[in-house]
Amino acid sequence: MPRQTRREFLKQAGLIAASLSTRPAAPPAAAAQNERSPNILFLMCDQLTPSVLSCYGGPVPTPNIDRIAAGGVRFTNATCTTPYCSPSRASLVTGMYPHAHGVVLNCAPKRQRGITADDITTEQIFGAAGYHTHHYGKWHLEDRAPLPYYRDMYRSAPEYATEMQPLFEKVRKQDPARCMKWYNWTLPVDIDPRFRKAVDALGDQWSRERFAEFITKMGRLEFDLDQCLDVRVARRTQDKLRQIARSRGPFMLTCSFVWPHDPNVVPSPYYEMFDPDKIALPANRHVREQLFEKDWSRRIIRGLGEPGMREFLRIYYAMVKLIDDQIGRILNTLERTGSLENTIILFTADHGDMAGGHGMVWKSTRAFYEEVVRVPLILHFPLALEPAVCDIPTDSTDIMPTLLDLAGLPIPDQVQGQSLVPFLTGAKPLSQARKYTFSERVRPNPTGARKVLPGTKAAFMIRSKTHKLIRYENAAEYLYDLKADPGETKNQLNNPKYAPIRAELSRQLSLWLARTNWPAKT
Repeated sequence: MPRQTRREFLKQAGLIAASLSTRPAAPPAAAAQNERSPNILFLMCDQLTPSVLSCYGGPVPTPNIDRIAAGGVRFTNATCTTPYCSPSRASLVTGMYPHAHGVVLNCAPKRQRGITADDITTEQIFGAAGYHTHHYGKWHLEDRAPLPYYRDMYRSAPEYATEMQPLFEKVRKQDPARCMKWYNWTLPVDIDPRFRKAVDALGDQWSRERFAEFITKMGRLEFDLDQCLDVRVARRTQDKLRQIARSRGPFMLTCSFVWPHDPNVVPSPYYEMFDPDKIALPANRHVREQLFEKDWSRRIIRGLGEPGMREFLRIYYAMVKLIDDQIGRILNTLERTGSLENTIILFTADHGDMAGGHGMVWKSTRAFYEEVVRVPLILHFPLALEPAVCDIPTDSTDIMPTLLDLAGLPIPDQVQGQSLVPFLTGAKPLSQARKYTFSERVRPNPTGARKVLPGTKAAFMIRSKTHKLIRYENAAEYLYDLKADPGETKNQLNNPKYAPIRAELSRQLSLWLARTNWPAKT
């Protein structure tokens, strides 16, 4: 099916704007219903694996995220479309898989084009319907021109980086040896002596590693809380909620936290909250496929050992705790402004983190293990949805149609996911919900264009509630029984008992590739 243009969709939906270069005003029909249209609060983390959250049975007490889950629907089989930032983020806002929307690599000039004003996105549709659309925090879908439907944006770059540049310069001059250079940030870090010993033992092994400093300088961030990006993002979100409450019209506000993604530093008092010696390490940390031994995620722990894993998890847990506190502030503001009842709250992440699983940390691995591919997903809107725990398989492509459906807005033809609303309200039986989710890693177009070329190398995952089949670029396949072996410690690919399951998953993967227009081989 040919992809709709933005203008075609707006016209068909009755939301056509006078000009594609300006933010559309609310059409008469939209203006009439704006008083009762639900608001959207999209809360998002980067690199958050659900297994650390207390509402998912994890070790980090997250009472505020738990509060959203207690009054909403918590999904237990949610996965990302790529265990990488930009591709999954593009899926969240377009409802399409990476090989369809074309963002297959993290966006950067000349390397990967990002989202443009010509794309049909969730925020663009809500903006055309008269919503106040705002984005605070990490975006990571930048292209060459700003998006007209955002009234304002506050991102890690350029806004926060520019705001903090005088302090970064001061830090850089004071003690360069103690600073972590994280892209265009300069962060003062106090490193735990026990972890320092593990780093010193490495010698110059990682002298040529691009990301080595992000790991070897993990520790306590010597910033005040107010100087942290995610704290400022939460405050801007609060301020905007108060401002919007005094005006007419619904809002879609995205609050996108950077943590627990690197930089792996966190300020006091959070750094001291978790004793690294008391952290329970993952049971599957000694088991992994040989294929991943040379991946950076594995080499980090192979080099730094258990001290490195414990320090990483200490900081990771602390960052999650900090984020939960920020979410608590936002929820309290939403409640005080009287907007809580009529606001759809969606909480998720773009992808997970290995978090010690299989002896790895970060996302810098080719693996599709549960730790990195699963994401938290919680949908809170008591006016329409009863609190529940839902095991429907769902992935990043389902977010756009679900939000649009809840708000009563049309879903564009491009969407490759499904709205979850009919299954949550009983309008459709659960038996009609999707049975599988999909994730992929696709080689980029050499020109940076958003077009996957025929013959492009890629790896794919298909996952049901109980099993997962992975096909890597080298044609190697892995089959895991997620019910009997949730830690994915044994590849069942050649086990005759699993032959029918392997055949069915392989068939469904081929059908999905055809259905989502994977380019034919050359």
